[in-house]
Formats: sequence, C-alpha cells, structure tokens
Amino acid sequence: MSTSLKSNKNDESADQEEVVTIGVLALQGAFEEHQDRLERFRGVNTILVRTPAELSNIDGIVLPGGESTAMGLIGSHDGTWDALKTFINGSPHDNKSNTSGKPTWGTCAGMVLLSDRCVGTSAVIENGQSLIGGVDILVCRNYFGSQISSFELGTPCPPPEGRQTSTEEGGNSDYPGVFIRAPAILNAGPDVTVLGKVLATPCRQAAVVLRELERKIDAGEKVVNMGVVDALVRENGAGDNEGEGRKMYVDVSSDSAL
Repeated sequence: MSTSLKSNKNDESADQEEVVTIGVLALQGAFEEHQDRLERFRGVNTILVRTPAELSNIDGIVLPGGESTAMGLIGSHDGTWDALKTFINGSPHDNKSNTSGKPTWGTCAGMVLLSDRCVGTSAVIENGQSLIGGVDILVCRNYFGSQISSFELGTPCPPPEGRQTSTEEGGNSDYPGVFIRAPAILNAGPDVTVLGKVLATPCRQAAVVLRELERKIDAGEKVVNMGVVDALVRENGAGDNEGEGRKMYVDVSSDSAL
C-alpha cells in the first residue's frame, strides 16, 4: 500500500492525497467492525466484498475474524473462493507483471484462511477446511479452547525500528491481546517475519490433534489439512478446566520455538 494511513479523515489535505480502496470480506464475521475502523483513516475508502466482481475495484483486502469454516462454505458456491485465491496469491498461469498478489490482512479466522497448512479443522465438513493460502504457516484452529476459555493478556509489541527487542529502554509498551477461541501459528516458514511469540499449553482437544499431527509427520506424511479426528475423546481423570493452561508471552528475540 503506497499511502500511509493517517487518522482524521476529514482533514482538508485529504483531497490532495492518493486514496486507496480496501475491501473487507463480508461473507461472515466481524466485517462491519473492520470496515468502521478502516473508514476512520484519511485516504481510505472501503468496500464490503461478497462477490468476485467486487474484487476488481479494490487495492487490498482484509479477511476479518469470525468462523473460517462458514466463510469457506459460503465462498465456495459462486466462485468467490477461487477469485480470492487469485487476488491474494496472483495467477500462476499468467506471466503479466500485474498478476502478483495484492496486499492482504487476516484477523484470527482470516489468518487461518491465509495459512498454507491447517490442523484441527471441522470433522464434519467434507474435504476439510477451505483455505486460501499464501502465507507459509501451519495453524491449529481453536488451540486455546472453546469460547468460555477466552482470555485477555498483555502481549509485547514488535520492536521499534533499530532495536532488537521490544523490552529495551524506550521500547513499545505491551498491547492488550484478546484470545477468543483463538487459533495458534505452530510453525512459520523462513520468508515469514515473526513479530511476537507465545508459549502456551494447548487445550485438551488441540493437544489430541497435535499428537495425531506428530504421528503423521513421524510416519513421513505431508500434512496440509487435518481434521479434529479423535480430539473429541476425553481421557479419564483429565482436568475439568478445558482450555486452561500455562500462558506466557516472550519477546520476539527469544529463541524459543512456537
């Protein structure tokens, strides 16, 4: 995006600035909240995207939080999903210079959709979770538990320019991170810039999924999409507080693995 986003949209100088048009995927989820926030910035117009045709009028797109499975089901019926893949990832069959992917932001469920690999997908959906892909990450849906296990905790902001960590003197203060039935990025490829890390015990259901994932990897399988499978089975004598576990945030400079 070539134009910086500045607040106070009614500033008179806005008429002299380049205006970008950002689409917000509006199939399901918190699209109105994302549109409202974007509309507060000077130099930004927004469009709610529900059809493939609306992608031709935007410079970038935001995939909001919500229910990633529902978004995939809705978008797969009219060609929207395939159009999103081309818009975000570019066309692999066209050598024109303008076919590279457009700027994209994914929040929570949107991040799940942008992942190249996903585990913990719905066990009742045929062919598993519909992914758009484009980001070399492995995601686990509902890693932190169900809705009642949601929590809020201060998380370190990315380090300021020129600093190695966010905790150095003069660094940014913590940002209130909100985890509502949240997914987790388990692994990121070498071309992905990690801004912050979290060490956390998965909920019981996610732990079963991860054990199955580990078994498949040990067996030499390449896992792109894996459903819940046995995750609904509860071990006898397990704790009653599903989703409760150790939650600790570490600076981006930590060598600890995700």
